[in-house]
Amino acid sequence: MTLEKIGRYEIQRELGRGGMATVYQAIDPRFEREIAVKVLPRAFLHDGLFRARFEREAKTVAALEHGAIVPVYDFGEEDGQPYIVMRLMSGGDLGDKLKKGRFSITEAAKIISQLGPALDAAHKHGVIHRDMKPGNILFDQYDNAYLSDFGIARLTESSHTLTGENILGTPAYMSPEQIQGDKDLDGRCDQYALGIIFYQMLTGHVPYQATTPAKVMMMHVLEPVPDISAVKPEVPYMVERWFTKVLAKEPDDRFANVTEMVDALEAAVQGQEHPTLQTTLKKISATPASATLPRQAPPMVAKPKQDRRPLLIGAFVTVGLAAIAVLMLGFWGFQGGGPLAAVFSPSPSEKSPTPENAPIAFKATDTQVAAAAVVSSPTPTLTEIPPTITQSLATATTDPALGAETPSPTATASAPEVAAQGGAAQVAFLNANDIWLMNLDGSGLEQLTTDGAQKHDLSWHPNGETLYYVSGICVWSLEVESKRVDYLTCLETAKTVDAFGISPDGEQVAISVDTELYILPFDVDLLHQARYSTHLQDMSKCAAFNPWEIIPGEPEIVKDVHWSQDGKYLAVMIMSPVGGIQGDAVRVLEINNCNQRPNRVDEFPAGRFSIDNYSSSPYLQNFAHNGGYLYAVTSFIRNDGYGDLYTYNADRHTGDEKVNPINGKCCYRDPEFSPDGRYLIFAFQSMETGNNAQLYYIPHFTLGTGAQYEPLPVPEDFFSDMRAWLEPALRPLGEGQE
Repeated sequence: MTLEKIGRYEIQRELGRGGMATVYQAIDPRFEREIAVKVLPRAFLHDGLFRARFEREAKTVAALEHGAIVPVYDFGEEDGQPYIVMRLMSGGDLGDKLKKGRFSITEAAKIISQLGPALDAAHKHGVIHRDMKPGNILFDQYDNAYLSDFGIARLTESSHTLTGENILGTPAYMSPEQIQGDKDLDGRCDQYALGIIFYQMLTGHVPYQATTPAKVMMMHVLEPVPDISAVKPEVPYMVERWFTKVLAKEPDDRFANVTEMVDALEAAVQGQEHPTLQTTLKKISATPASATLPRQAPPMVAKPKQDRRPLLIGAFVTVGLAAIAVLMLGFWGFQGGGPLAAVFSPSPSEKSPTPENAPIAFKATDTQVAAAAVVSSPTPTLTEIPPTITQSLATATTDPALGAETPSPTATASAPEVAAQGGAAQVAFLNANDIWLMNLDGSGLEQLTTDGAQKHDLSWHPNGETLYYVSGICVWSLEVESKRVDYLTCLETAKTVDAFGISPDGEQVAISVDTELYILPFDVDLLHQARYSTHLQDMSKCAAFNPWEIIPGEPEIVKDVHWSQDGKYLAVMIMSPVGGIQGDAVRVLEINNCNQRPNRVDEFPAGRFSIDNYSSSPYLQNFAHNGGYLYAVTSFIRNDGYGDLYTYNADRHTGDEKVNPINGKCCYRDPEFSPDGRYLIFAFQSMETGNNAQLYYIPHFTLGTGAQYEPLPVPEDFFSDMRAWLEPALRPLGEGQE
């Protein structure tokens, strides 16, 4: 075989090269027509997986036989090198067209309408494309769009795939469930990719952009659905709603199939409301059907605790609910409101004059929520925090609009009159996005917050008097005795605050902002003034964590943190390559010398112990550390993070195979050790007897003994949300209370 000829086909020129094939333009002398020949490179000839995948593409496409799928004419092998003969598409690919400029809404909708039926036909034959992108959308001489490259297609009826254990696809277009290695993928992942392509056709770029593929993948899972009207103001309101549904994080919140998606788009372009969009509005929004939904309010997705994955991960909020949130929390920042203020800029045609004394609102783009959005100067310093913020926060907990005056039991900072176990007698936890507190015997249950904003990373100050949590781009403090809520720090230009943990001596804090880890003195006054990540750098006295980097200029991706009891070590959950996939791992760092690169003391689970399906789906929901040698880890199986429970002993460098203490059954999440490190609290959700979660508090040393445990007593159906994040945080006993 030579470059002049492949089989009977006479090569004219090379058209392009991809990750697993080279495509040539050629002549078929038998039929005297131009064709395209796709050839598997010789470098892959000895890889049985690539050969099988290549051959399957030919058979898959030939079996589909749809008018908008590039047809296969022949398949053969020459000198041991497989090739596929296809129709030559003289109009180039969508990537070529995008280089010439943006598309109108009508042009973009036409291409989606042409591709939709082809994808639906593939899905009905049990074939998922999994690599929808501009380079795989080709055009004929009449400018009709066709699907190509089914090289990594997945056959849904198969018990296995020919893609190996790796997650395959192109990061810019991959759906959240595809990134998470979901083995139950269906055609809705292709639908998501089409939504990304639609956005790119209108705007000229993909919605999620970052410096590395791993960061792009994280954004698909963790970032809100982008506001397309912010980039393309002329997009009709109905098309906005269509786009929000197509890019929903959860497949169940998208269209049932691609045909339905195309029908809804065609209606939206005409300004009509498709029935599926009506369903979406009623399902997601609490707004009455008769209410008017403001055009400028973008959909909002609150970031949960690190599920941290991946799967946002919770229900996203539509245009209507965002508008209601803005009205309730106050358009101009806090103004006596709850812990978050939805601040945004309306479209140019709808801007209202700024009140003379009102703070200047900045446009919330990525997170759609912001706090303390006051611009005082182009180059603000740590001392420039406006007095209006502190004044409004001082009244935040007494605003009648938030129900702060509703009578409720009063928490006390003194030791509860119940038996203490493990150095704690009370536990704080989340339920329906609010913080609750109760004694470990189930008594004294009370609600501490009433704002309903998404929260994560509950943790106590070592003195047991103040509870900290993250909401949006702020870290908040809650004085339990007075129930006074105040912000500790709000980082206005951040996309996410991912983790927050105070050292056991209360002198330092580890905080991950946009997944970049800083270690700072725990100085409440300075943190109160910090508004940007550069302020954290100014505060940090720890050169190695300013932020933490291994490769200069490339901060490590940190999703959770836990201190050792002596403050000399920090355990962090990071994204790390696992079998060719960016997955989760826990790394233990020695940090007693802040001026040099920290030593890696340990890392798990890879190489230490086995987690089911970790090689193909290497994600951890959470981990806990007792401050010494013991760790607890939960895998990621269902309902936004419930999975199996594992323990790890860093002294022996060994882990237990799936301890699952509740009758050996799944599923668990949010493990946390007691203050003395001897007890373990976690949320449990049975896969067999219902979805209501329960809290268990058990002695760690009884794991694996077959002991029977009872859940902490709470009202029946109290934890009714099957995707609930409980995040229990055990309250340390104050000095002299042990």
